[in-house]
Amino acid sequence: MTNKNDGRRIHCFFSGGRDSALTCYIAHKVARLRGWQFKLVHIDTTVSIKQTREYIHRYAEWLGAELVIIRPQKTFKELAVQYGIWPALYPPRFRWCYRDLKLKPMIKYIHENYSEGDLLVLGVRKGESRFRDKYYTSTFFERDYDGVKAKVWAPLLYADELTLLRLLERFNVPQNPVWRLGFSGECLCLAGAPVQEVAQILRNFPEEREMLLDIDDAINRSRKSGKPAAPFRIAQKGYKTLREFYEKAVKTQLSMEEFIHPYGYGKACQGSCLL
Repeated sequence: MTNKNDGRRIHCFFSGGRDSALTCYIAHKVARLRGWQFKLVHIDTTVSIKQTREYIHRYAEWLGAELVIIRPQKTFKELAVQYGIWPALYPPRFRWCYRDLKLKPMIKYIHENYSEGDLLVLGVRKGESRFRDKYYTSTFFERDYDGVKAKVWAPLLYADELTLLRLLERFNVPQNPVWRLGFSGECLCLAGAPVQEVAQILRNFPEEREMLLDIDDAINRSRKSGKPAAPFRIAQKGYKTLREFYEKAVKTQLSMEEFIHPYGYGKACQGSCLL
């Protein structure tokens, strides 16, 4: 290991998901070998699962890394009331969750902390979605963040699912208990969440369920049109509000299989919240 520290830093963005857990482990090893500083950066969306928030701190302690938590100017609930609608993937103007909860805080962090020679690290894999497969074409690239041109590294870009699982086990990376349900739990905006995932959240996490139902009530009280609104996938199923979906479907149906679309529609979000 080199003892030289030339002031360079790695800023590894950590969601609490599997990909970013392995990515930041690798990036931290590189930082130690190079003698660079390392920051573990988590964006608090203000609408996450408690177990994931706890895991963020546990992982940082295990890694032995400085944890930096950045937050949006307004909470998800405040923004939801302001816009009077649940966020959606399309059209882009409806995707206020990505813009206000993640992009703006990240750009602010980069403007205040990124220096020439630093490296931003993202836990993104091409196989996760069609969007990522098309949008990310190289493990190293440069991106302009509102006037700051930053060098970005995506070490797992070409890794497949089996490789991911093997490396997590090999390096004994601590697991987030939420992973068993197939998501990270760091953002419950529900913009692209399939119906089955929404049902799992409402059924398995009582504290988060009450938070989301409270947000749903607040959104529908604030709508100028007076017409009810529900998360995108839930509205497609014919439910007027998230609360109606919970009361009429989640509380009464026993099997999660009942929430899967027969033609596979909505099995996974094809957008990308990675920046």
